[in-house]
Amino acid sequence: MTQTALSRLILVPIALLLALSPALSGHALPTPIPVPPLRTRATLLVDSTNQIFLLRGVEMPGLEVANPGQSDLDAQHAMTALTFRIIQQRWNMNAVRLPVSAAIWRRDGQAYLDQIAAVAAAANQEKLVVILAAYGDARSGAAVDTGLPGSDVAAFWTACAAFFKSTPGLVFALYNEPSTRSIPGSSPSAHRAADWRIWLSGGAIAGGQTAVGMQALVDAIRSTGAQQIISAPGFQDSLEFQGFGPDYYIRDSNVIYETHPFYDHGTTAGDWDANLAGVAGQFPIYAGAWGMPFGHADAACSAIPAGVPQATDLLFQTVAYFDQHNISWTAADFEPGSLIRNFTDDAATTLDQQWTCDASNDPQNGIGQFILLFMTGDPAGFGSIDPSQIASAAGGPAEPVAPGQIISIFGQLIGPQNSVGAQLDASGNIARLLGDTQVFFDGIPAPMFLAGYFQVNVQVPYEVAGEAAAKVQLVFRGVPSNLIQLPLVDAAPGLLVPLASTDAAAFNQDGTLNSASNAAARGSILTVFATGCGQTSPASATGVPAQLPPPLPALPLTLTVANLQAEILFAGAAPGLVGATQINLRIPPDVPVESQPDKAPLILTVDGHASRLGITFWIQ
Repeated sequence: MTQTALSRLILVPIALLLALSPALSGHALPTPIPVPPLRTRATLLVDSTNQIFLLRGVEMPGLEVANPGQSDLDAQHAMTALTFRIIQQRWNMNAVRLPVSAAIWRRDGQAYLDQIAAVAAAANQEKLVVILAAYGDARSGAAVDTGLPGSDVAAFWTACAAFFKSTPGLVFALYNEPSTRSIPGSSPSAHRAADWRIWLSGGAIAGGQTAVGMQALVDAIRSTGAQQIISAPGFQDSLEFQGFGPDYYIRDSNVIYETHPFYDHGTTAGDWDANLAGVAGQFPIYAGAWGMPFGHADAACSAIPAGVPQATDLLFQTVAYFDQHNISWTAADFEPGSLIRNFTDDAATTLDQQWTCDASNDPQNGIGQFILLFMTGDPAGFGSIDPSQIASAAGGPAEPVAPGQIISIFGQLIGPQNSVGAQLDASGNIARLLGDTQVFFDGIPAPMFLAGYFQVNVQVPYEVAGEAAAKVQLVFRGVPSNLIQLPLVDAAPGLLVPLASTDAAAFNQDGTLNSASNAAARGSILTVFATGCGQTSPASATGVPAQLPPPLPALPLTLTVANLQAEILFAGAAPGLVGATQINLRIPPDVPVESQPDKAPLILTVDGHASRLGITFWIQ
């Protein structure tokens, strides 16, 4: 390389390597994150900033089991910050429902409250509202399952509310799925005033037991000074809130009413309207647990329409009803065999094959992917990646990528909300962790040029050269994306352009930026930059800025101007940059010019692979 050629090695900002993100479509909006303390206002939920919001979340069982088996222990061990981050970040949720047990509290006392507090703090840290839902029946170890709260539940709420009264990101759900089965003379009738009187005020029930009314539970909570929202459940039967009215309203200004609308209670909007008639239009409504419990031979599963299309249609009708009626909800359950397949990668279950309502159900069946798709617009959730949304940082359509190339990965919530530009590590190389974001190619971390909410730019590691495809995964804040196969080629050249432009990032012979007001003369020297030109000779190292003398392309390279082959004076790794090739060319003197100035098209070809059409520079 001559001294003249070397003197024209113009250094450019790294910003020229960053391509403008194309418009994204098909993704859902981020679910509003409420800022505690929370309150009700008429039929709405409102946070401390006066933001109106709905709860969208999942139920995560495990804390309510008195004698846990292995699956329950696995669920408890999974209640970590990472799991809650996945729920908030990948699933686009703002809430998690945690069943808790009055009976276990009676047995373990403060140690149990400390356990709940650790889990709730981890969820709150990830900006999730935590709904603590009290169990008090035989599932939790009580001697008698009455289906209604007793004195142990009242005592639990007194202790629990006193302990958590300074934790604003909680909702207290009074009792899980109360039943009328222990109320003498009760029957599934729309005229069940006696049932609602017991529900509100308590009283004698079957077996010599005494039920504690929901009002007493609310009073127990408020007596501690706790001001959090309270969730009051309707009866868990086919009538739900039918027959409910002003005589049975809880006397408190910060209450929502909770329903668990499984499909044995109804499958149409008319059914749901009837079951919620007692509270609709009067209070905020919360569907505390809903879904399709495949693999359980019970009425809730048997009521699901046979066939995947029919079941999927019912799911769409359900979530549409929730949205149309401003109903908050938490889907059941965030555990293997329900919404997810396992706690290893939290892969969502899918509804794409027939199921059975018994123990032989395929554990991969479930509505997890449907929930992800509804909440994020992507079947893999926010933070997922797709080969069709990966392209050269020089712009253009999604195509196979080359070792050493700077590429752009597009998605939603794949990086921090405020974009972070490239940084150097202690060795002076491009850092491979940026804004809590990493991208791996066959397990090799890639140098990071940009980390943002919608776009991440990285260099494809040279180490994957020679492979037909690389396994690629993005990790943001410790949450891994899906794993994809990204096709590879030896070269995928792209001429770098400024943001939102098809003009090449070109410099004239005098070192000034080429533009309409500063066009290049025919026969003069022009400097352009490219990425995706493949490996160099000697070989370049991943993420390491090119040094002098710069390594040269290992593959044959040509460049045409308006279909005329240009003389290449120099082509090599751009000094001080990573993944960029600098090309100094002499503009052919016979390039046709129809106006002053005019645009001339440029096409770069490396080893038979051509850059995209439409890239131009200004000529006179």
